[in-house]
Amino acid sequence: MRANSDIGLLLPEVHLFHNRKKCARFLKRRKLKAELFDTEGQMIYRGGLAVILMEHAGRDSTELALLVHEAYHAAEAHMEWLGEDSYGEESMAYLLQTITAGLFDAHFRWKEKRLEVE
Repeated sequence: MRANSDIGLLLPEVHLFHNRKKCARFLKRRKLKAELFDTEGQMIYRGGLAVILMEHAGRDSTELALLVHEAYHAAEAHMEWLGEDSYGEESMAYLLQTITAGLFDAHFRWKEKRLEVE
């Protein structure tokens, strides 16, 4: 599920998956090689694209905390890709806020769909 809007090169394209098989299919379609580990959360970053896999199903606060954790990895990888090795604290905070907001929106949409099916 796309987790952000297309607002330019300064922000990564972010996709969130709650299913390992769907994530693997997406990576294959994009011709990206990555090992999917048996963990609650994982971030894969390739040239402006951040793919986050979160299979953890716990309390809302635990899920959101895990998304923040993975968003930080995505923000850090994106800054490195942009060549920003001495980025300012405010730049990182803004990028992390933007990525996290997109992930939260995508996660809540997924939860709503899941509740409709159950």
